[in-house]
Amino acid sequence: MNEKYNKWYMNTEGYDDVVVSSRVVLSRNLADFDFSGRLASDDAIRLVEKVRALTPGLAGRECEDYYSCTFSRLPETEQETLVESGAVSQALKNKKQGTGLILSEDESVSIMINEADHIKIQVIKAGNNLREAYKVSDRIDNFFDSELKYAYSERYGFLTSSAADVGTGLKATYQLSLPALAMSAKIQPIRDEVGKFGVAIEPVVSDTGKGAALMFDISNRRTLGLSEIDIIDNLDQITGQIVELERKRRDSMLENERTDLEDKIFRSYGVLKYARKITLDDSLMLLAQLKLGADMGIIRLSPGGMELHRLMIEMRPARLIKEYKCDDDQNTIDEVRAMHLNKKLPKLKQGKDEI
Repeated sequence: MNEKYNKWYMNTEGYDDVVVSSRVVLSRNLADFDFSGRLASDDAIRLVEKVRALTPGLAGRECEDYYSCTFSRLPETEQETLVESGAVSQALKNKKQGTGLILSEDESVSIMINEADHIKIQVIKAGNNLREAYKVSDRIDNFFDSELKYAYSERYGFLTSSAADVGTGLKATYQLSLPALAMSAKIQPIRDEVGKFGVAIEPVVSDTGKGAALMFDISNRRTLGLSEIDIIDNLDQITGQIVELERKRRDSMLENERTDLEDKIFRSYGVLKYARKITLDDSLMLLAQLKLGADMGIIRLSPGGMELHRLMIEMRPARLIKEYKCDDDQNTIDEVRAMHLNKKLPKLKQGKDEI
């Protein structure tokens, strides 16, 4: 993996004030291997090697550089860094058998080998870009389908380890920044309503297991009996309604609670800029409040919201340990995180000038 390459979450062209990212995951299994729960260790290694061997062909087809490895053999810090950025799942890291990974240089495409299913094709795009993410995942899926024999049923569709994924094997997810709705205790009624339409809203949790940065994942629950386009259309429609509710609530806060909101946002900036020690949960919450202020035009930053999202990823423990070569005790990490934020926080602009 080349750290010189820009990662998908640095793409300012894809920035959206509410829709942080769009993610598609396709779950596939191979017909000539036992499913993951019954897969022998030797077969797991053989599976990893079989899929990894397709990396050069994939790179040539996509005209991009791809990195391939036996994931289970990577150093612990390297594994955790990839989990923190969302490039791979925690389930892949926790797997006791041999696991593999094919990863694009910008980490927008990852093929996880021998996670819960034999293959998980994940594509992430910045902002409101779910259809492009699906387009890329479908193209990669077609390549693997031409080289491998999938476990497929004419009646049920793609066979997966989880009954919830049988059918298309598609999980589509928007990650949304919903601070106005969350601060107004509006999330639970929305969760109850959208659940009737086969959609789930879950808070994004931090490394400590707490809700992180007032962000939420909205994704489809059903795959069986629906086409990929049906799933995406349904998710698009519901997400669009939630985005509209968030923006209306922001306008209401701006009109009726402006002084309190400004105080909260500028305090957030001050703490992030001058703190000497800060926990992950506190920094995520403060960055979320600051992002809200930047998106609403209350505070002017250079650069703006996307840089704040980048900081939410880059200030996590494993990445800090890797970058600063610091000890892994909590106090040291909290001190290093504060130093990193002091240095990397976007500049405050006043008029035409930066402060």
